[in-house]
Amino acid sequence: MLGHEPRILVTGCGGFIGKHLLAKLSTIKNAVIYGVDTLSKLEQLSLTEFSKHDSTFVKLPVDLTDMNSCTQLPEVDFVFHLAAINGTQLFYEIPWDVFYNSGLSTINLLNRYKKSKTLKRFVYTSSSEVYADLVSTNSQTKMTDESTSVGFQDVFNSRWSYGGAKLLGEIGVISAGHQFNFPFTILRYHNVYGPAMGINHVMPDFIDRGKLGIFELFGAENVRSFIYISDAIEATIISAQSIAAEHKIVHVGTTNPISIYDLAKKIMELSSWTGEIQVRPAPLGSTNFRCPDTTFLNQRLGFTPKVDLETGLRLLLDEKGVTLNAFNN
Repeated sequence: MLGHEPRILVTGCGGFIGKHLLAKLSTIKNAVIYGVDTLSKLEQLSLTEFSKHDSTFVKLPVDLTDMNSCTQLPEVDFVFHLAAINGTQLFYEIPWDVFYNSGLSTINLLNRYKKSKTLKRFVYTSSSEVYADLVSTNSQTKMTDESTSVGFQDVFNSRWSYGGAKLLGEIGVISAGHQFNFPFTILRYHNVYGPAMGINHVMPDFIDRGKLGIFELFGAENVRSFIYISDAIEATIISAQSIAAEHKIVHVGTTNPISIYDLAKKIMELSSWTGEIQVRPAPLGSTNFRCPDTTFLNQRLGFTPKVDLETGLRLLLDEKGVTLNAFNN
């Protein structure tokens, strides 16, 4: 996996996806893994909690929004750039912070590594938000592949502080690829979920309210597909080492769309919760239907997801201390 004794940089290593990626990468014998995140998150990280293998974990207190600080980053074989402020609620509450953090950190990293002589792959984790505003808001039910149009109809909507920064990053990565033959892969994650995913996402928010007997749901009619964290990590690593994925965009997700209302009902069923779901409007700009076409990921890269939605929900509910319905299979 990723070659012999690789040197790997993971930004955002203290976040939801970052922690799970560290756990997987730490199983590579003699790998040197450099982790970058906020100081508070770095202080909580120790590779010993992830693996018993003899990988080396080095915490780097680097401010990715400071170019001078980024010049101190070491030469590596792989960069996994996950650092960003995420969470739908935050897109509306602190849009400048969201845009600044994600946009500037990506530019600075590209400036640091665009002419690297050792880099084998720069994996940039983007998002389905880069095209969400162009998906039809009526009864459109078409899955979207990597060739879909990207951009925003209403730039005054603060939601696009995140998607806009991610799109800026995609353009930056591709531009570096054109000018410097920079080896990159862009991953567009589609609704990754699982234990320790934090707040400001539909699943943990609904579960946290449900534990209090409050079944409030925003955007009940919206349809999404979800991919469990271990599957997302496997797809990430497969993409990073695949020749077919170099200089490509890869949609990472599953092709099993479900309405947010049906998702909530499934969570209640698994938790043996009873009550009436209080439906609230979806956030401004939220598209009705979004599901990736994963033909490239599945057929060209050979990835098959292993965790179905019910199994994943059970694992998430268990991690959040919810007593599961043992009779539901």
